[in-house]
Amino acid sequence: MTSPERTGSDGVRAARALLSLVEEHSAEDFQAAEAILGGQKELAQILQMLRDFKRQQGSTDEDQGPVSIERLREIVKDELLKLARDNADVEKKLRGLLDKSANVRPDSPINDVIEQALRNVDNLRLAPAARAFTIAELLRITSETAGAEHEKRISLILRNLASSAIEENVIVLPTLHSIAQLRTNWAPDPLPYRAQESRRHLAERLFKDVERLAPARIGGITTHLLAEGLRGPADRSIAETRRKNKKAHGE
Repeated sequence: MTSPERTGSDGVRAARALLSLVEEHSAEDFQAAEAILGGQKELAQILQMLRDFKRQQGSTDEDQGPVSIERLREIVKDELLKLARDNADVEKKLRGLLDKSANVRPDSPINDVIEQALRNVDNLRLAPAARAFTIAELLRITSETAGAEHEKRISLILRNLASSAIEENVIVLPTLHSIAQLRTNWAPDPLPYRAQESRRHLAERLFKDVERLAPARIGGITTHLLAEGLRGPADRSIAETRRKNKKAHGE
């Protein structure tokens, strides 16, 4: 191999190693490494740049402030409007969902159509987690009509929201173990974790595990994890009431 060829090959390996490093670690990981290597100024600066890059990579409009079902609803509304404006098939699909609705005329603006679709979900009076799942699924399934690029973008939005919701929900998911238990939705055992691991990093590793073990199901699992992150005490009481009602009726 000539010198230029060897240099090119080495460069490819180095680039792949760097991409793998960035993909497999969170901003919190780089921050922790920076604290350990703080005395080595050059390395600390590199780690700081990697940390900032990861934070910028994940910092989209939907990441500002706590995740709630109301905020999810607004994000979904905005994203559906973007998809419909960019793709005629999306608008056609959304209008098709409401073709028998008395509240939406055929010539209604698309934003009215989207608002009515979300209002229909609200009117189902679902438990909070089920409502969150249904709203997120509306966006995810609609994005499939818009093409691979839009589908990938929406997938990332929902994934970031789910990670944030899981990280923030210290009521229903109070411990790292409770977060790790979410893995049992696609694997037999909880996700292994370290005692000092951050909640955010553990939540993000759940998705990497899905990518490895159940890639064909990642879309539905993402919206399920988002719903789990938005689960509240009311979900438990509603589920218990329904369980008792079924038992009383011999179901």
